[in-house]
Amino acid sequence: MPASTGPLHAPNFRLLFASRAVSYFGTSLAPIAVAFAVLDLTGSASDTGIAFACWTLAQISTLLVGGVVADRLPRRLVMVASETANFLVRATMGALLISGHARIWEIFVLQAIGGAATAFYSPASSGIVPELVPAEHLQKANALMGIARYVSFPLGAAVGGSIVATIGSGTALLVDAATYAVSAALLSQIRLGAQAARVATPSFVRELREGWQAFTEQTWIWLLTVWIALYFLVTYAPFFVVGPYIAKHSLGGPGAWAIVVTGEGIGALGGALLGLRIQPRHPWRIVGPVFALTAVQSVLLAAHASVAAIGAAAILAGFSFSYGSVIYETGLQQTVPREKLGRVSAYSWMASMTFLPLGYAIAGWVGAGIGNSTYLLVGAIWIVVTTVIVVSVRDVRDFRLRPSLQEPDLAASVPAS
Repeated sequence: MPASTGPLHAPNFRLLFASRAVSYFGTSLAPIAVAFAVLDLTGSASDTGIAFACWTLAQISTLLVGGVVADRLPRRLVMVASETANFLVRATMGALLISGHARIWEIFVLQAIGGAATAFYSPASSGIVPELVPAEHLQKANALMGIARYVSFPLGAAVGGSIVATIGSGTALLVDAATYAVSAALLSQIRLGAQAARVATPSFVRELREGWQAFTEQTWIWLLTVWIALYFLVTYAPFFVVGPYIAKHSLGGPGAWAIVVTGEGIGALGGALLGLRIQPRHPWRIVGPVFALTAVQSVLLAAHASVAAIGAAAILAGFSFSYGSVIYETGLQQTVPREKLGRVSAYSWMASMTFLPLGYAIAGWVGAGIGNSTYLLVGAIWIVVTTVIVVSVRDVRDFRLRPSLQEPDLAASVPAS
């Protein structure tokens, strides 16, 4: 591919981008459908939580296996298999609900299978991008993937809510199944050369050790992963668990919280868009302090400030997390040897996600014990203090990305078709 063109000029990347946009759309409508399907079956909020926990815990526990498989087998094949498995999961769930024969244990089992299937997709997806675009376009490619995600999210949520309200959860899950099928079909058209082939070592355990060594030998990778994992536990989970409670009792109800969540989404899209253009010389010196400003939304929520103020702070929070994710993913792809990238990505995903379910589980209890406002302020202080500590570490502070090529006009790089 000529160096002067952008990622969307590469046919293989266009297929990946399209498949992700379609799949993200379905993924965004699925939680609404699953939640109301469970409530229709049992009327239990606890069962709803179990259904989501089945997906998350299965995904976390299978990620390392997914990472090894992503480095052993052609990543396109792994991704197609994952999307096909999730198509079968959602189609089965939708059919059971529409037929009236669904039982709650079946929903739990299908959710667990879907989470395990997704664990194979995530490491392969991170590893395949360098196979589809040249190194100088990695950041733009990752930013475009972020744009696909954050544009699809509100659309999928809105469509999912409408289908559930007017037709039913079963139909919504069949729509989600269709998006997985379309995604798998698009991915199956990706054609990679012989350079994508990898030679597997004979021992699964040895491959895990090699992946762990590659994950830990770069201080900035493991340190930022641990930092974000603790951020999910201490700052992120409390905000999204305590926030709806405060919104209901002090800010005007669900509509107020919807404004905050929408602000997060708008900011996240803005962060991905900026990732198309801006690459700081020393990225974590810039991204770190901006990320610390996510504390503002926690402080304002703790003070029961106006919805407009909290929503504005949420825009900043979504922006910083999204842009930081683009930088992190690009740095990972530039730094880690391609044959180990799936395993390193799996370790990163697993470590980052491990504390999030725990954070969700204990947030209500801790907030009731020390006070919701105090809890939010602790999270705000934590993110500011730890940002200073993390960015002061030399390997983080001095980390540099290899420069990306800049284009005068992204729209001009998209074929008219």
